[in-house]
Amino acid sequence: MLESLYSKAINKKEIITKKVEEYEIANFDVSKHWKEGEIAESKDDLTIAAGDGSKHEKKFLNFYFYAISAESLIFNKLLSKIESSDIDVIPHSEFASDRIRNYMGLFEVKNALKTIKTYDIDYYLYDGSLLGDLIRPFPLEKEIPQKIKKEILNLSEEYLIKDINNIENIDVGISSTKIANSDLKEKFKQLKEYEPVIFLEHIEKLLTLSNLLKYKKKIIAISKTSTSYDYFNSNIPDIAIFDKHSPKAGFSIPTIPKPVYENSEKLKREFAVEDSFFKKLTFTIFYLRLERNKNILKIELPYRADEKDIKKIIGVINKTSSEGYPYLLKKAHHDVIIKKRDIEQLFKIFGFYEKPGREML
Repeated sequence: MLESLYSKAINKKEIITKKVEEYEIANFDVSKHWKEGEIAESKDDLTIAAGDGSKHEKKFLNFYFYAISAESLIFNKLLSKIESSDIDVIPHSEFASDRIRNYMGLFEVKNALKTIKTYDIDYYLYDGSLLGDLIRPFPLEKEIPQKIKKEILNLSEEYLIKDINNIENIDVGISSTKIANSDLKEKFKQLKEYEPVIFLEHIEKLLTLSNLLKYKKKIIAISKTSTSYDYFNSNIPDIAIFDKHSPKAGFSIPTIPKPVYENSEKLKREFAVEDSFFKKLTFTIFYLRLERNKNILKIELPYRADEKDIKKIIGVINKTSSEGYPYLLKKAHHDVIIKKRDIEQLFKIFGFYEKPGREML
């Protein structure tokens, strides 16, 4: 089979090369969107925190085995940290991988909230897109009837809120599973066993996000990749165009379609909880390069920020950065990452030697 792929590559080289040329970045004028200049570091005495999460899963014939980890680092002269992790199994379903991905997101958000409520921090560097977390629908959004959603919510919201409000005093975990293991399966027999649980997990994520975003002036969300097309109206993402045409240190002026993302089309669906809170959120989004030819970063601030605010935030990011990227985020990533060999060692501890189903290949 590999030989035939080699042959196909030779035969289609010219065709594919021409297709790739269509994605080459043309001569865009980025000057009206980009401000060049050396990035000054903040001179303020600040306590800065940053966090990241990781997951790895193993699909067995009967179940999924997974491990999750999250870490928040807190720095002001000394380095402290909050670590959270979990190992468990869940049954097979078409949404099993989505659930595990959501668990990792929950651990990241809860760890961030716990850090902010435990330490007197000035800023928290959040790895990834908060706006993406908000607008991403859960897998069964259209399948579960609205009436049943309200019943599940009435049974569980108070319990979930209590756990979240007490996050600084308890271990980070998935609170939904405690409720799901009680009477949800019996009460909603008309649903598939995993459906009410998935909805609960979605609710838990939204409630945690709403609590985290109440500290919005402390939060700086940082993404290394993006598929947004708001500046240049091109089929090439903005981050790629800025990367190609603005090699020097600088930042973009928040602009198209608005200086901030306030009540955008992406946020017009109804949220199952905290709808009015989420709908009023404003996101200021811009791109940043801290050093010449280093990575372009996408920055989200969950509030309306002007250029003065942006320059202050850039100084904060640069204060603990090395080689064009925040050191605390880089360290958190390397600390929490769960590799293939790690998950293999973990499931062997439990004696899970059942065939995943591909050993005969």
